[in-house]
Amino acid sequence: MIPRERGRCAMAIAFILFFIIAIIPARAAAQGDMDSFSGEADRLAYEILELRARLRTAEAERSTLLDELSKLDAAISASEAEIDELAVELEECREAYGMSLRSMYKRGDVSELEVILGAREIEEVWEDTAYFDRILKSEVDSLGLLEEKITELDMKRRELRDRRAKRERMAESLDTESMERRIAELQDRLSEVDAGIRAMNGGGPARRQPATQAPEQGWAVPAPGELLQRVPAMPPLSDFDRSGIVYAGYTTSYGEDFHGNSTASGVTYNMYDFTCAHRTLPFGTWLLVTFRGNQTIVQVNDRGPFVPGRVLDLSFGSAQSIGLDGVQWTEFEILVPRGG
Repeated sequence: MIPRERGRCAMAIAFILFFIIAIIPARAAAQGDMDSFSGEADRLAYEILELRARLRTAEAERSTLLDELSKLDAAISASEAEIDELAVELEECREAYGMSLRSMYKRGDVSELEVILGAREIEEVWEDTAYFDRILKSEVDSLGLLEEKITELDMKRRELRDRRAKRERMAESLDTESMERRIAELQDRLSEVDAGIRAMNGGGPARRQPATQAPEQGWAVPAPGELLQRVPAMPPLSDFDRSGIVYAGYTTSYGEDFHGNSTASGVTYNMYDFTCAHRTLPFGTWLLVTFRGNQTIVQVNDRGPFVPGRVLDLSFGSAQSIGLDGVQWTEFEILVPRGG
């Protein structure tokens, strides 16, 4: 080999080595950054999911406690009103006890008066304490009963107030506002991470298939409620009106095990179509499903999921279009075909 050719060969080898040393590590670093972002996105999504579950539980408990507090307030007010009424009655009874003759006269009980007024010496009547006690026995009994009632009601009122104080402390401990703030912070960070992933993808979407993409040829806007045999591509959002009716809940996907089987609507299930299963929404309903800022449009053509706590089952294809894997929290809004 002549020296000139040897020089060219050495330059080529040097260039290759430079490429290996400079470019490949850079790509490895970029891949490492991508993996780091993806890992953080998964962690954030899981934490948001967990917080939302805790928030729903806390809100349900808080609602129950507030209802109980309202009932306790009503019970306390009722007991206080009854105590006030009994206090008035007790005072009247005490007055009647102290003025027994006038009380008997007011009641029209003149038989006792006749006995007293017919006595030869009225002092003899008052000296007979047993006779006097018999005359006033009804007042004494009434006084005792009223005092017992008031004591019982007062104890009940104290118990109600103690229970109310405990329930109020429990309600205050369910700090739903801080959980909502934390969820908002995590969602903001998740948006930043998704933006970083999109930037690494050259500005493209992060595991997303836009809801405005053009469907395959032959697409025509269906009539509202019309059940399609196939939804092989995602329709454009511009062909629908948003209803504002929004649901949310845990969402999963189903695929190969059901591919080619008949759905509950009678349509053959295709795991790559943009369809979903819901337990109650009418067949032919269109939904705009949102997950981590990504969206897809699907049509309900099957029933499910039947696992407690889950509300929506996406086809494999529609789930992949928004990066949904496993059990995830989504929001979905009913869409109405425009002019179909």
